[in-house]
Amino acid sequence: MIRLKPLLVYALPMFLLTACGGDRQNDPLNTTEGGLQTTLNYTVDNEVAPAFTAFQAQTANTLSSAETFCTATDETHLNQLQLAWKNLSYQWNQTAFYNVGPLNDDLITPRINFIESMRQRGTDYTNTVRSEIETQLSGSAPLNEAYFDNLSFTKTGLLSLEVLIFEDSRSGHSQAPSDIVSDYQANHRKCDYLLGMAAFVNRMSTTLSEQWLQSYQSSGTPYATLLKTGKLDDDSEPIPSLLTTIQQHLDYIKRRKLQGTLDAQLSGVFYQNILQMLDGVEAFLNRRGETPSFFEYMEAGGYTSAIETVKTNLAAAKQAAVDQDRTTLATYIGLLDGNFKREIPDSLAVTLSINFNDGD
Repeated sequence: MIRLKPLLVYALPMFLLTACGGDRQNDPLNTTEGGLQTTLNYTVDNEVAPAFTAFQAQTANTLSSAETFCTATDETHLNQLQLAWKNLSYQWNQTAFYNVGPLNDDLITPRINFIESMRQRGTDYTNTVRSEIETQLSGSAPLNEAYFDNLSFTKTGLLSLEVLIFEDSRSGHSQAPSDIVSDYQANHRKCDYLLGMAAFVNRMSTTLSEQWLQSYQSSGTPYATLLKTGKLDDDSEPIPSLLTTIQQHLDYIKRRKLQGTLDAQLSGVFYQNILQMLDGVEAFLNRRGETPSFFEYMEAGGYTSAIETVKTNLAAAKQAAVDQDRTTLATYIGLLDGNFKREIPDSLAVTLSINFNDGD
């Protein structure tokens, strides 16, 4: 991948980050910049960074389930493998909106695209993945680590694993468990491909976890520490960066998925994924602990109306996801997008200078 200075490249819209942690008068928590810094530190340590650790654990679990399935290729172990993929997808949706630093590591092909290919432009690459698998299953070239590392983002990640795990690779692409099992039994290279792709995603997640918690870009400093100290390599401020990446993710979900193409269709968990994402966003704002959460910080400054607005929109979005009401869900995801542009930064005394140009 070409290493360029990191940018928040999904620009719908782009934010120019200008200030963080202003002073609020008569605040019961004395939540000036120092108080907000404490909240940031707690949230990074207990919500943001652990999301990447949990994602890495789920990729390892999926790889282990794939190994077990390939040793005992039957419907029982296929069911366990499909459950492992669903759990992996759920955790990814609680992680993907932290698209800063390690995930957003390259201007042209950031790491996030190799895990979720739709992130580039909302394009469904299912047929591209199918074609690559078909070619390799009928070929003889080694399905080694180098092969998977050299694949384009359109052929990798959670989508590739979903295709491998939830359908037959033969004509018709049956989703019947018996057909999927017999497909693997008929072609040993399919297990080689499954294991290679699962290992690829696991390597990606391990790199992410290491950069968040050990050393970012060989600096010797974890990215979590950089966020807490405000020394980001793109010169942006930490809290505006986090608010912006969540806002951009909500915009992506609305415009590229709800108003475009739903993903996770083979597994049938699109709406469950959205619920997981909304739970993750809520936890970011309102994780309870000894240190005040962002919501508690907002409440201490008298911004109870803003909190209620966000909570109402979160609850309505969750209900729409439960009801699988695509139109209503798009509406409330859009309202939450607006909350991350206005009510939340205003209540935190964080200034976001907004440019509504569409960068696509």
